[in-house]
Amino acid sequence: MDLEAIGVALGGVVAGGLAAAAASAWWWGRKLGRATRQVAKLDQARQFADQQSNQVRKQVEQLQKEVAELRVQASRAKPRVEVTVVPPAETTTEELLLRATAPSAAAEPFPQTQILPRKR
Repeated sequence: MDLEAIGVALGGVVAGGLAAAAASAWWWGRKLGRATRQVAKLDQARQFADQQSNQVRKQVEQLQKEVAELRVQASRAKPRVEVTVVPPAETTTEELLLRATAPSAAAEPFPQTQILPRKR
């Protein structure tokens, strides 16, 4: 091999390496750009979610304050009354038997069904 063939071969390897480096730089640059845009989009979504959650927390706090105020007003307006349970009067067995055997004159709870003629 002469020096000229070695120079051409070496130039071809260098040129191929440069072409491969340029192609990979373009390929990875595209991937890196897409990933950067995705990160920016996710960061924006995270910030928006943080804003929304802070706003919701403030609204919940405000509603809890209002409910507490309304409870205080309700407790002041209407004093609590204790409910006392009165036990039912004791009935004797004779009274129960008399009630069960006595004829009841209860009226029919619902009137008889009447069929109305159809209007044409």
